[in-house]
Amino acid sequence: MPKSLKNIVMDMRSLEAFPKVATSVLSVANQPGVIPADVIEIVQTDVGITGKVLKLCNSAYYGFQREVGSLQEAGNMLGTDTLVNLVLTSSANKFFRSAGHVDPNRQEELWTSSITQALASRLIAQRFGYENPDRAYTTGLLQNIGTIVMDRFYNDELGHVMAEVQAGRSAIAAERAILGIHHAEIGARLATKWEFPESLTDTIRFHHDPGNANVDRLLASTVHLAETMMPGPNGDDTPKTMLHSVCEAAFELTGLAPEDFEILREQLDVELKKAQALFTA
Repeated sequence: MPKSLKNIVMDMRSLEAFPKVATSVLSVANQPGVIPADVIEIVQTDVGITGKVLKLCNSAYYGFQREVGSLQEAGNMLGTDTLVNLVLTSSANKFFRSAGHVDPNRQEELWTSSITQALASRLIAQRFGYENPDRAYTTGLLQNIGTIVMDRFYNDELGHVMAEVQAGRSAIAAERAILGIHHAEIGARLATKWEFPESLTDTIRFHHDPGNANVDRLLASTVHLAETMMPGPNGDDTPKTMLHSVCEAAFELTGLAPEDFEILREQLDVELKKAQALFTA
């Protein structure tokens, strides 16, 4: 029996707000002509996020020869887009670890999946020449934010969803059958509530159906293909395509072919080894 959509909407309203610093930075970053100082003006109002951003800047992932001691230095050395991603990574880490299921292992799983998908999205965007690979990182990081609602409020129902998947249904179809709505639509409604930029909200909604995205089908295709690089639900090498069907339009739009992903997976393995600091942001 599908859950009442009215109840699901009420549960979404009761979820903690996404960090204000992150939503403000997203709004500013979406404006033309934005410079690091515009982002820094927002971030420096939050001491905790400022500290986390500087910690990431000084991690081995970026490999600076000297310590970065201020947001101004970070902005000058990394540029606006990378600075925005550091802010969002730091903010999203706190949200993913506090808004989902109380099981720490599950929280860690959600966060690890989000970071991995962000890195995979950026690699794919770079591979086919998308205009803003850092935007792909942002979207990959947040595209499955709807799973937090499902994880927090419908943990019992998720068992029924997986039973439907094992019986041959796609995860999207199974979620719709059990809950009356799927995680991509939940995520898009959250993104609308939090006033995310339209391109991000639309991509969250259509990341399993990129050919029907309304704003940026290339971006939607990028994060859709990134999800096929993720490990399966048991943490093994079973591809996530076992859960979600691959949209052929994503290959057509990006010009990528399945054989490109052998190289991309190798690159992702290298990125993941370098990026340990991101997982504990």
